[in-house]
Amino acid sequence: MKRFYFLLVQACLMLGLMNISLPAAWCDSNLSKDEYLYPSIEAVGFIRRDSVPIAGTIHSSEHNQVMIGWNQVVYIKPHQDHVFEINQLYVVFQKVEEVFYDELSLGFHYQIKGVIKVTAMKPRFIRAIIVKSYLPIRKDDLIKPHKKMNPYIPIVKDAPYIRAHVVGSDETKRMIGEGDVLFIDKGDVHGIRPGNIFKIFEHQERDFEMSRRSEFIDPSKDYPAGRLLILTTDRETAAGLIIWSKHELLMAHQLDVH
Repeated sequence: MKRFYFLLVQACLMLGLMNISLPAAWCDSNLSKDEYLYPSIEAVGFIRRDSVPIAGTIHSSEHNQVMIGWNQVVYIKPHQDHVFEINQLYVVFQKVEEVFYDELSLGFHYQIKGVIKVTAMKPRFIRAIIVKSYLPIRKDDLIKPHKKMNPYIPIVKDAPYIRAHVVGSDETKRMIGEGDVLFIDKGDVHGIRPGNIFKIFEHQERDFEMSRRSEFIDPSKDYPAGRLLILTTDRETAAGLIIWSKHELLMAHQLDVH
């Protein structure tokens, strides 16, 4: 048992040295029951219908690498005369795909790839260094001003009654489970807040007949397949972390959240 704890501490220390964020709170023994620690909160993507303010794009890297990572130098192409300052932080992100549910567009899925820090401004380019790396950064990736986020998420016990649907995963996985981040089609306008916890229900067509015209008895309503902690919200969507799952969930099945 002592060796287990020793290895656990060593793993935490190594992840810190490698600049890798932990997906959950298992390295924080002093965590309150009223809050949840998610160190990777700034790496959580989002789905948004409205336009995202863009400060510029990644123009190139110092050594012309195709995939760029932590502590490497990049050069920025400003967007519409955006004013940069030395030591200013920016988030690097990319537009992945348009997200639909029931033939209705919910907006575009954006993935967060890292954080850069402006180190020099020249007449022809802006130089920056990658200070956090979540995914490989490439030429033409977008950047926007960085906003610091608190990794400690207070648990909000009074969650609104909703019936939401899972519309995608942040890593675009087909199979999801505990520790994965997914998106639902409800957000700020529906009363959802970070810290809300909901149950996930997996529906398979072979288990019962889904009908839009009549009510049906859902045989899985008393048997949730997982629990979802809301991490961030947008106007009409939200991102949540699966904090428990009975088994891996297949994105091809209907996944309801309520």
